[in-house]
Amino acid sequence: MEKEPIVIVIEGQIGVGKTTMGEVLQNELGLELYKELTNPYTHELLNRFYRDKKRWFFTLQVHFLNERFRKIKQIFREGGGLLDRSIFGDRIFAEVLHEDGDMEDFEFHTYSTLLDNMLEHSQSPRLLIYLDCSVDTALARIKQRNRGIESTIPREYLQRLNDRYLRWYDDYDISPKVKIDTERFPLHTEAGREAALKQIKEALFAVPAS
Repeated sequence: MEKEPIVIVIEGQIGVGKTTMGEVLQNELGLELYKELTNPYTHELLNRFYRDKKRWFFTLQVHFLNERFRKIKQIFREGGGLLDRSIFGDRIFAEVLHEDGDMEDFEFHTYSTLLDNMLEHSQSPRLLIYLDCSVDTALARIKQRNRGIESTIPREYLQRLNDRYLRWYDDYDISPKVKIDTERFPLHTEAGREAALKQIKEALFAVPAS
């Protein structure tokens, strides 16, 4: 009987350290990291979105949805790995911008029904890792990494995303989950990485493989 692939999803606020955590786990667990921002079209669409949200949001959201659906299928097909964002938390961004009027009702309905259809065909991960930090810390990290126009994201937008992400994590029941406080355990320090890895391994290996 074949072993079930180990698929780990890393979620959290913009700037919280998802890619950093993925790289740490890739080295520690020997699982391949499937990074979110590898498609050149993604960077171009993000820049256009931050310049004109209303014009580009629907296109960007469908692009991300398509990429995340492709990756969740690929990661199971290729025997497991890590995702530094996933289809399971995709709706959060759409909800915030729909509230702001940047996505029309019919666009949000089209997006939501497409996401629901895709989720019906998406296998559940072995573990969700949710990385947490304050909005001010996320904002400082975004400015420090200086990814072009992303550095102009307003604090209020990050606050709303953070609030929704925390509610989403509380309600998440697709798989086992663990929350890591990246301010208490900063990933750029050896002590922080070791503490985070200890929590993750305890959660991961407490999950029986089917």
